[in-house]
Amino acid sequence: MYVRRNLRTSLVLWFCWREVLFFIVLSTLVYWLYCCQHLQWAAVPFLPVGTIGTAVAFYIGFKNNSSYERLWEGRKIWGSILNLSRYFAMLVTDLSATGANASGLATIKQRMVRRQINWCDLLRLQLREHADHWNHERVPAEVQLMERYKILGDPSQELNAYLSNNISPADREILQGKTNPAATLLKLQMSEVLDLQRKDLVSDTVAEQLLTTLSECIKEQGGSERLKTFPFPRQYAYFSGVFVWIFLVLLPFGLVAELAKAGVGLDWMVIPFSTLISWIFVTMEQVGDTSEDPFGMGLNDVPLSAICRNIEIELLEMLGETNLPAKIQPTADVLL
Repeated sequence: MYVRRNLRTSLVLWFCWREVLFFIVLSTLVYWLYCCQHLQWAAVPFLPVGTIGTAVAFYIGFKNNSSYERLWEGRKIWGSILNLSRYFAMLVTDLSATGANASGLATIKQRMVRRQINWCDLLRLQLREHADHWNHERVPAEVQLMERYKILGDPSQELNAYLSNNISPADREILQGKTNPAATLLKLQMSEVLDLQRKDLVSDTVAEQLLTTLSECIKEQGGSERLKTFPFPRQYAYFSGVFVWIFLVLLPFGLVAELAKAGVGLDWMVIPFSTLISWIFVTMEQVGDTSEDPFGMGLNDVPLSAICRNIEIELLEMLGETNLPAKIQPTADVLL
């Protein structure tokens, strides 16, 4: 997630300088052919070009709205995960017992709250394990930028390291070889709650609340996996780019004659106007492209690492811990 209020000019140029350079060259070539070489075929009627531009603008608007809906849904899902984790920890830390059960319950409370933290982190790592931003064919300028600031890592290695270093030995043994470790942790949580209910360490009402919360966690995990495993439909994304480039290549050919009619000496303005309009359309196209996968590690993606760290800090505080990890800070104005 990009955290600055305004985008840096250098960042904007990083994404579009190649396209801007291309359109400057193209519009200059059209101006030279029409105005210097007096080749009338270099101009085409503006009406069909304008019609194509209108259709492309509507198409890009549809695509960007759809991309934003995916991004916003991903953020809502993880906002819900944060609230569910808080509520679960509040219920668990409020459990009480007397006599011989008191010390045993304290250990169980520690285990269940830490397991909830582990679930959030494992889900984050699973969602990012095959992030599109490791594919250089997708938004290559963004991948290069993230690598330049050394923000990208290897999510597969991070997942394996987390399983080895942060999961309790008992849970790690159960998770060994599982295709979905995060879901398995939720199953362990449910088993623990049912076991507490059988031992009369929690009332039926509290057990029902805990199980309902875990059920909602399963639902939110499913929502996250749905967004991750069902990408933005390629037919919409692919043809959006095709239509934009068709329009932008035709644009200077349609503008040159219109500007020549506007007055003597104005025909050269085809270069700045064509370049400006082209930059606007290219930027709108890129905005949609960089918002398609909310759980990657791009500039505009949901900051899963920061959310998980906030969950960890809050839940450890509920356990009475004082040695808390620091909040994750943005790197190069990007919060992951």
